[in-house]
Amino acid sequence: MVRNIGIVGCGVISVTHLKAWSKVESARVRGVFDLNRPLAEKRSREFGSVEVYDELDRLIEDCDVLDVCTPPQTHAAIAMQVVEAGRHLLIEKPLVTSLDDWERLSELIARSPVNVAVVHNLKFVRSVQQAYSWVQEGKIGDVIAVSRQFLTNRTTDRMLDGRGHWSHQLPGGRWFETLPHELYLTHMFAGPLELSNVTAVRTENPPPGVHADEVLITLQGPRSIATVHYSGNCALNRRMLHVYGTAGMITVDLLSDAAHLSRIADSRSGRAVGRLFLEGAQTVRRMVPDRIGYAYRHAVGKPPHAAIIDAFSAYLDGQGPAPTPIEEVDYVVRNCDLIGRAIDSQVKAQRLSEAQLT
Repeated sequence: MVRNIGIVGCGVISVTHLKAWSKVESARVRGVFDLNRPLAEKRSREFGSVEVYDELDRLIEDCDVLDVCTPPQTHAAIAMQVVEAGRHLLIEKPLVTSLDDWERLSELIARSPVNVAVVHNLKFVRSVQQAYSWVQEGKIGDVIAVSRQFLTNRTTDRMLDGRGHWSHQLPGGRWFETLPHELYLTHMFAGPLELSNVTAVRTENPPPGVHADEVLITLQGPRSIATVHYSGNCALNRRMLHVYGTAGMITVDLLSDAAHLSRIADSRSGRAVGRLFLEGAQTVRRMVPDRIGYAYRHAVGKPPHAAIIDAFSAYLDGQGPAPTPIEEVDYVVRNCDLIGRAIDSQVKAQRLSEAQLT
């Protein structure tokens, strides 16, 4: 069965989605829709002159799957319309911007036969998949902690500094845009955790895209904890994931798509050589095959967005699991809502305190 795919929203990320769908044998892009018709026409020309629709209703009617690539402030209304029409839905994250919207949408999904997937694409990054395999194989024992660092600055992050970018209007600003990544990764490696604490600091000169430029989030469960650190002031530009276990640890560099497994226990001889040097030697041994794989993936154009679209297509065909189970989506949305509101509440309190002192 060949499914008709409709693309809603023709901005930057739609290019990645269109490329991915064009390589799925059981799918055919039926049409595109955007309120900016010239932009939709541009995407149509780039991808085989697919039909440009003037009305979203007609695109939904003509398609089996709707792929939503619009800013998240528009997601709830579009998603409701798609699900009510009985069409399958693939949608970019963040899924929604408020818990109330999710409550209404999740009730509708529960009553509908349609399938829904959110683009939690970092789950499909090769290095993350490798790290998950190591955990499943017991390489680091039981997971006791997950740590995620998102360290950036206004010179390297277009969303952080871009004036008027839609992410600036989200709860917590630009961090809310990426927060789903951090939450589903903690869920992937440590299971569902409860929000324990949010600490937000707004410095004297924050980037325009964030409400607080230093944020530390802590989540906890019965057997493990997780932390997330956002910084809008770090020139290193790091996206790191650390998974700690009772018998080892894994470090994932998401930007270079590289994973490192460390199981070197403390010893006098290890101290003499230096564990960092021993672990460096292990990394060097993995470097050649790892970087060859990295080059190949880029050469064949198989980004994680394509992987999740493949997984969703297979799921619709009954040939694989749901790429984003509803309990994972629920976990992400509920914690996004709590964290975004906590950031804004603390920033408001900080500003009020500063105003009282002047």
